[in-house]
Amino acid sequence: MRVRSRAVSGEQKVKRRNAILQTALTDFADMAYDELTMDHIAADAGLAKGTLYLYFRSKEEVFLALCERELSQWFDDLDTALQTRRAEMSVNSLVALFADSFAGRPQLLRLLAILHTGLEHNVHYAAALSFKTLLKTRTATTGALLESYLRFLVPGQGAVLLIKIYALIIGFEHLSEPSGVVREVLSQPDMELFRVNLQSALLDTLKILLMGLAYEAKYRQA
Repeated sequence: MRVRSRAVSGEQKVKRRNAILQTALTDFADMAYDELTMDHIAADAGLAKGTLYLYFRSKEEVFLALCERELSQWFDDLDTALQTRRAEMSVNSLVALFADSFAGRPQLLRLLAILHTGLEHNVHYAAALSFKTLLKTRTATTGALLESYLRFLVPGQGAVLLIKIYALIIGFEHLSEPSGVVREVLSQPDMELFRVNLQSALLDTLKILLMGLAYEAKYRQA
């Protein structure tokens, strides 16, 4: 391992922090979250472990910051895609839009799935507040955009829809990543029912949810 020189200027520190997050994302693509340690991240980033702790107080803070970065970029992409639309969207069009947005960010779904069970543990108040504030702001903004293209959504329902999608991600991600022993059991031909593909299950259920909301709105107006 080649240990990098100390970052001095503000710009150097920002670059170093971003490099740490990118290293953590690369490691996360190859290893389970529980297997990763601050030692792993420091070594792969070319940093002394003490230097890593100057930027993040714990592994949880590293991955919470990574989740914040990936989530912000996902919201940016989704908002841009929505803003290019010129007319009301169908349920199928919105599901396809979400499919495209998730396809390029497979690690984001994994990060969201462990947010409550791992990432929000052992973090300081300031880090937790920063993340929740960002999530509240972005959810409200993107939720309002969804409402402008899905006329069956009432004000505030777009943000609630995004929270429900998040809940679906948590559930389906855990089902799609069973433990080693369970994975072996599910490989049996008669256990196909329990083998879950995260994105397929998520998108199918999202379509059902949206169709239900559309029907509910139609029934409400009748």
